[in-house]
Amino acid sequence: MDNMQDLLLEVRNQLGIQHDLTQVMLGFALLMGRVMPVIMLTPFLGGESVPSEVRLGLGVLMGLVLYPLLMEQTQAVPVSPLIFIGLMLKELFIGLALTMCVNIIFDAANVAGGLVDIMSGTNQAQLMVPQIGSQVTLFANLNLQLTVVTFLTLNGHHLVIQSFAESLSLIRLDQLPNFGRGLWPFFDTLMRISGDMLRIALALASPVLLATFLTDLALGMINRVAPQVQVFFVAMQIKPAVTILIMFTAMHLILNRTVDEFGVMFRWLKTAMLLLS
Repeated sequence: MDNMQDLLLEVRNQLGIQHDLTQVMLGFALLMGRVMPVIMLTPFLGGESVPSEVRLGLGVLMGLVLYPLLMEQTQAVPVSPLIFIGLMLKELFIGLALTMCVNIIFDAANVAGGLVDIMSGTNQAQLMVPQIGSQVTLFANLNLQLTVVTFLTLNGHHLVIQSFAESLSLIRLDQLPNFGRGLWPFFDTLMRISGDMLRIALALASPVLLATFLTDLALGMINRVAPQVQVFFVAMQIKPAVTILIMFTAMHLILNRTVDEFGVMFRWLKTAMLLLS
């Protein structure tokens, strides 16, 4: 045991680390509690398709990049087990809350695709989406993949990492959240984020929803004029074709709206961090 302690002390001296290794490791563990939720749960970092070892390595690498910002905070990290467990639960809560803000646009894209599939009648066909580790409908898969690719193309993942770095200065590892404006405004913001996800989903799906509604209206008028026409079976052939045509025609509008909603997502993220600080 003494030899191990001597070895750790020698390693610390060789690396020029002036802090206690116990506090360094505890501080790094708290940092990982905040970082790992975004690594594990966000589609743009791979999701379920990436092996757990790779995601863990990416989280450790991100933690090593962010750790120099915490050198002063690690000196105040308590070594008491109960207090440390409470701080770890706090970090997991903050990480999950911020990840919820980041995921709003991707969940909205998934919901929008589901609405399109329901209206077009293609919801019976499903595909496996590696990023979320579950099966979704055709247009839900298309919307989610487009959103992920657009987000990565715009370097949105860099902004997410930068935001998490800013959260480390606003919400210290060794302290509980201050909730400067009170506890209720923060949870009210989380509920508003959930409601905003539905708004974004309806906005992204609106071109197809309008087209399919007009198609149903036209088929209904045809059925009134010519009752012998089997409108139900005709609609099964027409609505998927109309949906595909409208999706590719309005693709640039959907992508432009998605880019605009990225800004909304980051504003929600900033708001959540300010309410926690």
